[in-house]
Formats: sequence, C-alpha cells, structure tokens
Amino acid sequence: MIEDEKLVKLFQKQFEDTMDMFPIAATMIGFKHEKYDHLLPKGSSEANEENIIYMLKIKRDLKSAIDYELLSEEGKLDYDLINYMFDLRLFAANELATWRSGFGSVFPGAGGPIGTIGAALFPLYTRDYASLETRVKAIISRLKAAPRFLEETKSNWQFPVGLWTEMAIEEGLRTTGFLFLIQNTLEPTLESTLHQELVEAVNVASEAIEKYTDWIRNEILPNATYDWKIGSNKFSRLIAIRKLGKKPEEILKIGEKALKDTKKKLEELGRDIYPDKTTQEIRELLKNDHPPTFEMVLEHVRELTQDAREFIREKELMNIPEGEDLQVLPTPSFLIPIIPFAAYIQPEIFSKHQVGQYIVTPIEGREEMLQEHSYASCKNTAVHEGYPGHHLQITSANLQPNLIRTIIDGDETVEGWAHYCEQLMAEKGFLGKKEEFLQLVDQLWRAVRIIVDIKIHTGQMTFDEAKGFMIEEIGMDEQAVIAELKRYTLTPGYPLSYLLGKFMILELRDYVKEKMGGKYTDQFFHNTILTSGGLPIQFLREVFDLRISEHESD
Repeated sequence: MIEDEKLVKLFQKQFEDTMDMFPIAATMIGFKHEKYDHLLPKGSSEANEENIIYMLKIKRDLKSAIDYELLSEEGKLDYDLINYMFDLRLFAANELATWRSGFGSVFPGAGGPIGTIGAALFPLYTRDYASLETRVKAIISRLKAAPRFLEETKSNWQFPVGLWTEMAIEEGLRTTGFLFLIQNTLEPTLESTLHQELVEAVNVASEAIEKYTDWIRNEILPNATYDWKIGSNKFSRLIAIRKLGKKPEEILKIGEKALKDTKKKLEELGRDIYPDKTTQEIRELLKNDHPPTFEMVLEHVRELTQDAREFIREKELMNIPEGEDLQVLPTPSFLIPIIPFAAYIQPEIFSKHQVGQYIVTPIEGREEMLQEHSYASCKNTAVHEGYPGHHLQITSANLQPNLIRTIIDGDETVEGWAHYCEQLMAEKGFLGKKEEFLQLVDQLWRAVRIIVDIKIHTGQMTFDEAKGFMIEEIGMDEQAVIAELKRYTLTPGYPLSYLLGKFMILELRDYVKEKMGGKYTDQFFHNTILTSGGLPIQFLREVFDLRISEHESD
C-alpha cells in the first residue's frame, strides 16, 4: 500500500538522521562503517536540545504525513511502534534527563561522557568486520576527537548528582586503562608507523580524559547535591509509556511473590537432589562439578550448543533461520582483562552472515576459575545465550526484513525471552534438576531486581538498604552489589524487565493457547515471536492477533 511505503521511507530517513547524530550507534549495529566509524557525536547541551527538537519534529511529521486510516493493519502496527519509540525516548530525554546531570546523552545506553569514548572504541577493537588496519585508523580518529567531545559535554553538567559524578570519575580511570590496553595489545600486530600513530592518539585522548576527570572532581563534585531518584509519579508514567500493562505496585507484588515462591522451590528441589544439604551447600557442590580442564570446558560448551540446537529441531519447538551460526571460542587474549568469565558478542544487524560468538575466558593457571564453568551452569548458558535464547532471537530478528521491527524492541521481551527459554527447555526435558536448581538461583536475583528497581526509585528503599537487602537475599559480594545498584540508579525500569518479561511471555502463551484452542502449537508461538524482532510484548500480542487471523483463514 502507498501509505505503508510512505511510512517506511519516513522511518528510513529518521534512522539515517539518527546515525548522523550518533555515529557510535551506527558502528555498533554495522551500518555504513566507512561513513561513521571514525566519528564521535556532538556532545554539548545545545546538541542534545537539537536532538530533542528533532524527535518532536518526527512525531509531528508522522502525524501530518501519514494517514493512519489508509495504512494496512501491519502498517498501523509499525506506525504505533514508531510512536512508542519516540514517546519513550522523549520521556527519557525530558523527564528522566540524566544528560542534564552530565551523565549520558539523549540517546539511551550512551553511558557517561568518558564511558561514551570507551563504547565508541569497543566494537572497533573487538569485531573483525574489516581489516585491523582499517579499524585501527578509525580508533585513532575517534581518539583524536575525544578532547573536542569532552569539552563540549561540560555544558551538560547542570544538575549534577553526587553518585553519578563519582561514577564519572571512576569511568575516567577505567577508560584510560582501556586505551592503554588497546595500545599495548595491538603493538605486536601493527606496522610500526601505524602503531606510533595509535600511541600518539592514545596520549592525546588519555590526557584529555585526565584533565576532564580533574575538572569533574574539583569543579563539579563539590556541588553535586541533586538526587537520582525519579519518584513514584515519573516511575508510573515510565511503566505506562512502556505499555507493560501493570502498575508499579502490581509489578512489585509479582517480584515479592516470586522471591518467596522461588525460595520455597529451591528448598524442595534441593531436597530432591541432595536431601541432607542446605541450598548454599548444593550451590557449592554444583559449582565444583566441572570439566577438569579449560580445553574440556570449551569442547563441552560446543557440544551443548549443538545439542540444544538439535533438540529444538527434533522437538519442532521453533525454526532456526538460514544464515546463522554460533561459534564457541576462547576469549582472545586482548579481551581477557575486560571479560573475566565469558560473553556473547552478537552479530551486527546489517551483516549478511549472522555469526554470533560465545567466548569463554581461559583460566590462565587459576584452577578455581573452572567453578564458573560447571556442567550445570554450562548447560543453562548454552540455552540462555545460545539456543534458543539470545543468539537465536537476535539472529532471527536481524534476518527479518522490516527495519522498524528490527530496530525497535522492548527490554521485557529481549531479557524475558532468554529467561523464558530456560524454563521452556526444562519443561521439554533438555535440562535436568541440577540445571533447574541454578535457574531458580538466578530467578532469586531477578525477583530481587524487581523489588529493588521499584523501591529505590520511588523512595521506599535507600541505596544502603537495597545493598543490604541484595546481600542478604542472594549472597552477592558487596562490591558486586554496589556495582549493580549504581547501574540501577541510571536505568529505572530496566532491572525489573528480566523476570517480568518471562512472566509476560508466559501470560502471552496462555492467551494464544486460549485463543487458538486445539490449533495451538509451540512452533507457531515461538516462530511468531522470533520473526517479529524484539517487539514490546504489548505489540507482540497485536502481532499474534493478526497471525492467528491469517492462520484461521488459510
């Protein structure tokens, strides 16, 4: 339809304009590397205001240029998705406005000003989409632009928050270390002239970061008296804009009930596995049951990912798209300092070959590190990160042709899917009681996240109270808890997305089963989710209504 085509063109124009404004995002998703990889964005408050004005313009253009009633049903869904995305971004920019406290920009996930530089370099350093020489030249260009970018961001420190200001200072120390890591690890592989150019660029950027950090410490920190809590009203509006279908107090009850129920299930399941052991003793026993060498860990993980992939095929749980692959590799030596255990490196959206990499960090003489790769943990990870978890969802989303549905996703869907897949694979018999036990341990953490997320932002719990609560309930190391909580203060509504997302997918499954009756299949349910991108679950419900209608008319 003509109106649908107009909508697609409008979104394509908006998408490319956004890449112009935030070239780091272009690098991350693999869009026009040759155009964007060497650039840093504008960092000033004026630039941020211009970006907000641009988003408002897009909202107006959408309303004036597109006749909603002339759109197809699919087009109407895309129109609503674009509105959803800009409503959420505008709320973050105008209402949450972390960028006015000097930490971040109007683009979600940008981090602090110094951290943004690190984020700009990370994909250039870790991905091999182009020759090393090409990527290093882009790194050098971004390093040289760092002083300009940092100077511009000074105008954003309008309402400095004490905690975030301290985090910005910490970012300075970590990012400088990352720059020298790049410089030192790449030296053996670079031609001497290019490496010398890299050294000079690192010196320029690190000096600028050091001066900027001193400026924050001396000029900003003494006046950083503003609070990071957004309050009950803003939190409620955020949840409403995200279309989660529940009020914060209802979500809080879900978290509190999940915490209580999960503890009970852990005790019951623990008695089935080791009748005479406590929950903590069982956790330790499972951690100590691991392959004897790192080489055997790698081989075991490779076997598990393929076993999970084949299990999905045999049980006809969902389709696996052509053109995807998951490699299990040892973490490259240059990444070991920043990836202590393991990580998933997802393929770029615009890559023709959707090859994800699950990297596992060698133990390097630390035999105790093998505990992080226990048999039960590895099997859960193969499901969560690989098949049918994040890897299968991301590659399926990237390979579907609708850019709108590829770009726009919901935190509850992306995080909830992998968590749901763990339960699914246990239901279907791929995972046993030991794996399920560790799933429940993780679910405790996710239930705590719901409670803490809501309570710290609505003033029901202080930072220190949340820290004590997390240590007591899930036994995390104090420093790890503090690091988690600092991140939570910057991302209201995100931590609750993990467990809530799983529950919402289970609710959606019940809804589809009831609507389809005897025609329901797991394959239909899962394929519909996978081929819809990471859409917010409220929009997924609309997709299902459309697909069920099509299914019934066949």
